[in-house]
Amino acid sequence: MNPRLSIGAAVLLLSACSQAAPPSSNVASLQSTGAVASSSAAAPPADGEQPRLRMDMTEEEKQRLYDAHTACLAEKDPNATGTGAGPAGRGQYSDEARKLCAKKWPLPPWEMDSGNPAFADNWHKNVQCLNSRGMKVIETEPGSWTYDGEQTLPDEQRHQIEKECEQEVFGGGRK
Repeated sequence: MNPRLSIGAAVLLLSACSQAAPPSSNVASLQSTGAVASSSAAAPPADGEQPRLRMDMTEEEKQRLYDAHTACLAEKDPNATGTGAGPAGRGQYSDEARKLCAKKWPLPPWEMDSGNPAFADNWHKNVQCLNSRGMKVIETEPGSWTYDGEQTLPDEQRHQIEKECEQEVFGGGRK
């Protein structure tokens, strides 16, 4: 057999068995470890970012965000006269502590944020939903309503209707 033919056949055989290197691209890509973050987890926001509530958060997840704000207040004003949630608790901290911890106070869900361009229309739909389910309310402004007369539904039922309408209107129909 001709030696040139043998070398040519060997080169052809080796090149057919090897894989070509993938073409280089100028697009950056992220390498993943395979772990996927859950969207329902209440991950703390990146440094400097104000946390935002989500429509699908549990009460416990929401409370963790509010607790982080309270912890910040206690750290910035250790001489506060007391600790507590809500307006009464916040009043016990210095103005300086409140200012330093303002970025820890959770923003409302984007769907219910007055900065959302669709918010006013959706709020109106929310009030319509409440009325269609037996609550007697009137819209006073986007983001606010008041009772229109005496309520005939029990408190628990009204709270359930409020949650259902918020999920239906602001949460894309998820319940």
